[in-house]
Amino acid sequence: MSDLLERVNRLKERISERAHESGKAHAASATGRTQRELTSIQRFAGQMVLAAIWSYQHFLAPVLRFLAVPGGWAWRLYRYLWDRFVYVEDRFQNRIFSKSRAGIFLSTFLVFAWFILLPALGFLYDAGVYALTARHDEVVYLTNSQEILPEENIHSVQGCYALPCNEENSAYFRIRWTLFNQAWSLIQGHGVFLPDYIAASVPLSVSSCKVTSYGIRLKFLVRGLDLYPDLLRSECTPLLGSGDGQPG
Repeated sequence: MSDLLERVNRLKERISERAHESGKAHAASATGRTQRELTSIQRFAGQMVLAAIWSYQHFLAPVLRFLAVPGGWAWRLYRYLWDRFVYVEDRFQNRIFSKSRAGIFLSTFLVFAWFILLPALGFLYDAGVYALTARHDEVVYLTNSQEILPEENIHSVQGCYALPCNEENSAYFRIRWTLFNQAWSLIQGHGVFLPDYIAASVPLSVSSCKVTSYGIRLKFLVRGLDLYPDLLRSECTPLLGSGDGQPG
């Protein structure tokens, strides 16, 4: 009986050794490596899908639900105007689709969207950003204003929020004409918003400036999405003193 048990144990050991050797050979083979890579890709894809579902549920879905209300109203208004304008009635009071009226309606809507609707949406966006991020009479240290897009009359202004300047407190501003910036300037009694004149108020030397601005200041968004704060007004006094940039 003991001899039989010993043979069974030796047989189990040989089977285990052969299975181990076979597993090692399979893991070292091209087939084994391919299977591991496919498993890794499947796991990564599954994790990405789960992350996308979570992001949609917690970020995108609330935004879509918020936009669905005004979007639904706008769509219903558009459909109402379309039905009223592009159909005509014959002598039997049957509504007949008119291609010419539809073409006129669509052309008129495109002109309206380009010259009125999109600027109005941009105005509302800028007004919202201003309400959340505006800073009035903030003291910053500016220099080197330059026109970076002459065809659009957009200027860039560099500077720092504190002295001495370094990569942590550096700042970039944009001076540009927008419908909101124009309305703000008129309401504040500063007249027509002229980016050239605002940029000219920043001297070439380092200057202490009291500015009014608004916009996102997170640097990874500023550089990644080109979302620079807007400079609305500046009053600058050049700093005279030692070469280290400190006021004398």
